[in-house]
Amino acid sequence: MTTNHANSLLTAGVQRYVLSNGLTVLLKAVPANPIVSTMIWYRVGSRNEPAGKTGMSHFLEHMMFKGTQRLGKGEIDHLTLVNGGRNNAFTWMDFTAYYFTFAADRWEVALDIEADRACNTTFDPGEFEAEKQVVLEELQMYLDSPFDALEMEVWATAFRQHPYHVPTIGWREDVEHLTVDDLRHYYESYYCPNNATLVIVGDIRPEAALRRIEDTFGALPARPLPPPPHATEPPQRGEKRVIVKKPTPLPRLTIGYHVPEVAHPDSYALHVASMLLSYGRTSRLYQRLQEKDESVTFATAHYAEHMDPSLLTIAAEVKPNHTPEEVEAAITEEVERLIHEPPTDLELAKAKRQTEAQFILGNEEILNQAMLLGEYETIACGAKIPEEARGYHYLDAYLNHVRQVSPADIQRTAALYLHRDNRTVGWLINP
Repeated sequence: MTTNHANSLLTAGVQRYVLSNGLTVLLKAVPANPIVSTMIWYRVGSRNEPAGKTGMSHFLEHMMFKGTQRLGKGEIDHLTLVNGGRNNAFTWMDFTAYYFTFAADRWEVALDIEADRACNTTFDPGEFEAEKQVVLEELQMYLDSPFDALEMEVWATAFRQHPYHVPTIGWREDVEHLTVDDLRHYYESYYCPNNATLVIVGDIRPEAALRRIEDTFGALPARPLPPPPHATEPPQRGEKRVIVKKPTPLPRLTIGYHVPEVAHPDSYALHVASMLLSYGRTSRLYQRLQEKDESVTFATAHYAEHMDPSLLTIAAEVKPNHTPEEVEAAITEEVERLIHEPPTDLELAKAKRQTEAQFILGNEEILNQAMLLGEYETIACGAKIPEEARGYHYLDAYLNHVRQVSPADIQRTAALYLHRDNRTVGWLINP
C-alpha cells in the first residue's frame, strides 16, 4: 500500500509504504543534502507500562545499544563512529525512537543495525545489572534537579488515573526491582514491525531504498500486540496544588491545565494560545511579568501534544523580592484575560506568523524532518482525525488550521480548558 501527498513543505515528496509484516515506512528524498537520517519509532512508551514496572521503556532504550547476537557490546557505537555518523535515542510517554545520521553513501549501515536489534537484542544479566545502575544514576540526577522534580510532581498530581502521571524515567522503587526477564518480555511484546515506523530522509533514491528495506526488514515476523491502555482520566472538579521543597536559587512555579490530545480539533487553537501567552517580547506574559511587573526571569507556555489528553503548562521563575503568590496571581489574570478580552487582529496575526515560522524554520534540518514525520505518524491517530489526515498527513493541514483560528476560538478554548478548576498548581520553594 502506498500514498503520496505533497500539501506542505515538510510532507512534499513523502512516500508511505506498509510492508507485509506491518512495518510502516516513510521515505523522503532530499537530494540537495548529502546526508541521510534514519529513524525507527516504536509505539511504546511510559503510557504502556504496567503498574509496578514503570521505567521499562527508558531502560529498554539503554539496552538496545548493548549488543545483539551478531553485534557485540560497543559495536553499534563503533560502527557508527568508523562510518562518520552519529546515533542516539529517546523515550517519551507515547513512543521510543532511535536515530542514525550518516553520509549518503553509507546510510544503509543504519538499516542493518536497526533490523538486527529489532529482533536479536541480547539481555546479558551482567550488562543488565550494570546498566540498571546507570539508569538509577540518571534517575537520581532527574530527582536532584529542582525544576525536573517540580514538573514530575505537577504531572503526577494532575493525572490521578491515566499513566501520564508516571515520569518517563520511572519511579525509583520500580526500576530497582526490574528483572532482566521483565525487560526481555517487554521487548518481545512491543518491538515488532507491526508496531514500528521507519523514517528515512535525505539523499536517497526511494525505489532503491524501499528494496533495501524489504531485504533487511521484510522477514521480521509480525506479532500480536498487547491491548492498548484504556485508562481515562476523570474530569478534574477543582484546583489541585503541590509544593516541592528543594534547595533552589530562585522559586519556580508550574501550572498545568488539562487539555485534549493532538487529534482533537481544539489542538490548533491551543497552539496559538500558547504563542499569544509567551512567545516573544509582545506576548501577554512577557509584557505583564517581565516588562510591567519585572517579577520573573522567564515565563513560558507549552501545549504538550500526546496521543491522549495531556496538559498545557505555564512555567515561570520568580525574581528576588517577588513571591510565587504574586506571580501566580498575575499569570491567572493573564490567562483569564484570554477569556474576557479576545486577542486583537494584529496580536492574533502575529501569533500565527510565529507559529508558522517556528514550524518551518525548526524543521529545515534533515534529522528534524525525520523526527517530525515519525512523531506525528506515531501520535496523530484515532477516530477524531479523518482517515485521510491521520499520521504524518496531520502535518499537511496543520498550518491551514492554525491560520483559521479566530479570536472566538481562543476565547472558547480558554474558557473550556484554562480555568482554575481544571488546573494543577505547583510551587518550587526552598525548605
